[in-house]
Amino acid sequence: MGFKSVLSKSLSFLEIPVDQRGTLSVLKNPDLKPIPRAQQTWGFWSNFAYWGVISFGVGTWASAASAADYGLSYAATIGTFIVGDVVTIMFTLANSYPGYDWKVGYTMAQRFTFGIVGSWFGILIRVLMSVVNYASNAWLGGLCLNMILDSWSHHYLHLPNTLTSHVAMDTRGVIGFMLFHVVCALFYLIKPYHLNYILIGSCTATCFSMLGMIIYLTKQAHGVDELFTSLESTATGSTYSWAWVYLISYWFGSVSPGSVNQSDYSRFASSKTALWLGTILALLIPTTLVPVFGVIGASTTYKLYGESMWMPSDIFNHWLTEDYSAGARAGAFFCGVSFMMSQVAYTVSNAGFASGMDLAGLLPKYINIKRGALLCAVVSVACQPWNFYNNSSTFLTVMSSFGIVMTPIISVTICDNLVIRKRNYSVSQAYLLKGEYYFYKGVNWRAVFAWVAGMTPGLPGIAWEVNNNYFHNTGIVNFYYGDSFFSFMISFFLYWILCVFFPIKMTIDHDDKDYYDCFTDEIARSKGMVPYSEVSPEEVAMHDITNKLGCMDQISENTDTLNTVEVNGDDDEGLKERKISNNSPQSSLSNYEQKEAHTQNVQETS
Repeated sequence: MGFKSVLSKSLSFLEIPVDQRGTLSVLKNPDLKPIPRAQQTWGFWSNFAYWGVISFGVGTWASAASAADYGLSYAATIGTFIVGDVVTIMFTLANSYPGYDWKVGYTMAQRFTFGIVGSWFGILIRVLMSVVNYASNAWLGGLCLNMILDSWSHHYLHLPNTLTSHVAMDTRGVIGFMLFHVVCALFYLIKPYHLNYILIGSCTATCFSMLGMIIYLTKQAHGVDELFTSLESTATGSTYSWAWVYLISYWFGSVSPGSVNQSDYSRFASSKTALWLGTILALLIPTTLVPVFGVIGASTTYKLYGESMWMPSDIFNHWLTEDYSAGARAGAFFCGVSFMMSQVAYTVSNAGFASGMDLAGLLPKYINIKRGALLCAVVSVACQPWNFYNNSSTFLTVMSSFGIVMTPIISVTICDNLVIRKRNYSVSQAYLLKGEYYFYKGVNWRAVFAWVAGMTPGLPGIAWEVNNNYFHNTGIVNFYYGDSFFSFMISFFLYWILCVFFPIKMTIDHDDKDYYDCFTDEIARSKGMVPYSEVSPEEVAMHDITNKLGCMDQISENTDTLNTVEVNGDDDEGLKERKISNNSPQSSLSNYEQKEAHTQNVQETS
């Protein structure tokens, strides 16, 4: 059997079963369609929990540990986080419009801005960032899962380490890390828009667990102890100022994956008020309180046990080692469950599903959202995340690197949406290869150029942060410290200027009709669209088929076969269903009721 034959059979085996996909087209598949009104269920608490779960995590608890490394007091460090929260709020809300306005996710938003082909740059970059983010949070999640296992077995708590001293983890760490991956895999069986219940539950449980820990520690220590206020800022002058700038930039960089993913979840929002209020409060309240909890925990453990413990898992490990009582075991178990679920919710929403959506858009014949998320989990092991947490500077470098790459993408997207196109996009045109977003050879070179120009100056700073002996250029280092501000402005204004001197040809502002049942009649009319209730079933079916045939015809011009593009077999049936005779018993149904029934059938089939 030849290599080509084996490869062909292997690829055929890996194909998504036909009955589980709506199309084979890279341009249009079920994972890229706008979210219908029935699935726009995320209210205030769902949007609050999406951002709250980032804060109610062990990474945020330990975030202030690096204060002394940069010469700032704990109070000043918390101040930088608050300013960073305000910056994050502005970036995030501005980046939420494509999802909220047109009910599409990150992949489609990239097509709007970077072009049908150019969108692959942003998509692949986010996949890589998701892999690193997945690895980082899976390691922390493994530590939380070990808290549960420690409470179950005294022997597991004292399990001998069989790994070499050259590896920055022990046997228990490996077990927890791998088991956490298994737990996360189970959550890919649910739909992304149902994830809000997991987010809300994990945020609530973790909040009470953290409060319980702090209340117990302060009671035992008779206060927060002097470490909370004794650390004074040692940095002065410009060094102090740049330390502030860096920690603000780091704080945004650490949550930038959530900002980048905003369209994926803002499209589920039930209202603009719920989206904005939930996001703003979640980025102001828990992100301020949880780092304070971490400082109090380190301060009280120093007084009680002679060592500042920044990780909740270390605190519980000490409690169980000193007194393996029923109370200590119960505390470790319930707090371990809540902390682990918080890590699961964040990992699944901001890394697993994010990469799954992207990969499903790139390779729909072989990958759906579930497979893409699982692939991200497998590849993330190669990042060796246990090395991220050897010291606080490495942790900061990893977190800030997200912002250096992703901030220019956010910047260009915001500029294109708010300044250039005035929040107008045609969703249907984004499914056509040579449609409104083809630009030049499928790439909006202005967006790519602005992204590269904003990202490149910050890259040497990452190398310097890893090894300060690489070079001693103050300008490069300071740019790296303030990259979230500088790169945003560079990419934003450069893209704006390029669009002024090289205008984008805009012929279609938006779809003429709400073909996807995304808006109420009032909102559709305000957008200049015919409401879904006034569009006939035949028009919806014909638009869907014509759109897919357009994808097929255009791709066939550039390929030898049509193997990568097919029209869903349901389309013809759907058209037949929509052409209801006036003599049919169903003729008494309104157009809207007929479309609702047909849409439900298609969703169930998909």
